[in-house]
Amino acid sequence: MKFENRLVLSAMAGINNAEFCNRQKASLVILGGFNADKNSMDAARAVVARGRKEFVFDDPLLGIEMELRKIRKNFAVNVRSSTLEGYLETAKLVDSYGGIIEINAHCRQPEFVLARCGEWLLFNPEKLFEIVEKVSRIAITAVKLRGGHRIDYERLCTKLFEKGCSALHIDAMIPNGGCDLFLLQRVSKIGFTIGNNSFVDRESGERMIRSGAKMVSAARAVLRDANFFEKMLESRILSEPVVMETKTVNWS
Repeated sequence: MKFENRLVLSAMAGINNAEFCNRQKASLVILGGFNADKNSMDAARAVVARGRKEFVFDDPLLGIEMELRKIRKNFAVNVRSSTLEGYLETAKLVDSYGGIIEINAHCRQPEFVLARCGEWLLFNPEKLFEIVEKVSRIAITAVKLRGGHRIDYERLCTKLFEKGCSALHIDAMIPNGGCDLFLLQRVSKIGFTIGNNSFVDRESGERMIRSGAKMVSAARAVLRDANFFEKMLESRILSEPVVMETKTVNWS
């Protein structure tokens, strides 16, 4: 899969619908995060009740498909589910529209963790491996991970690529602020990596690429400046095209 630049719009729950994503100059936009089953949708409703933004659909899969019908760019769908079935059904939808499914092992909101979604998967890696192995039989698969934990990220990421993952999207957070460029450097040696966290200007994005990331993603910076990606395209490095080798795994 070829991308015309190294820029990615990272998922923002309650914000990244097709209309918002279509306006961005990033060569890859990530819809969602969306919720694919009842328990994850119930968690989203609880999160909304305390004032955070989420996408809430009466029919989770129909809600996702309605957005897929409108997307006009290279896209991924960031998804949470408390069941394997939710991921599999979303993967079928995403594949039918020519996109990438991004498994959310990143969200740390307690309602989702309690529903065995998001960051819960980081601490239950065998479940994450099972999801990736089965989903990658259906669709091109990426995984969004949160850094900053006492986890053997190199071992985790190696296993994810072995299970069929095509790309890792790493929120390389450092507790109390900053981007862990050393984590990006280590993980990028394993496979195609999208760097995330503290990409706020050309210099910070270029540092991530020089650390080994193939692409860099922004979220809140885009809300602060509607022309953020246009400005980043002034960078020779960030405007370079990049190719991601994609795979779906036919397990015998």
